Amino acid sequence: MKNYSTKWIIQRITALILIPLTFWFVYNCLQLASFNYDQTKAFFFSKLNSSLYFILIISMLYHAKLGCETIAEDYVTSQKLKNITKLTISILTYALMILVSLSIFILVAA
Repeated sequence: MKNYSTKWIIQRITALILIPLTFWFVYNCLQLASFNYDQTKAFFFSKLNSSLYFILIISMLYHAKLGCETIAEDYVTSQKLKNITKLTISILTYALMILVSLSIFILVAA
């Protein structure tokens, strides 16, 4: 993505999405600590919780991708190394997004 203002806007949007979802996640992690196995399983089988968790992770990964690419653009001087770094960041991010998507889909579909 070459349009830096678009990247900046998308990074701010993902940050806004992450703020309430992070509070939701931390609150639920504190609750999960006292849950037994069946309660924990029920929590993750809930479509609402799975959906919110999915949005949290995808937003977090994309937000991190944009941030890491910005760091690479600003601090890596070699154009070849910069391109390799950005390609590696993209491959890892999209691979993790696919892995998370499949995991949540399999969990909810079970």
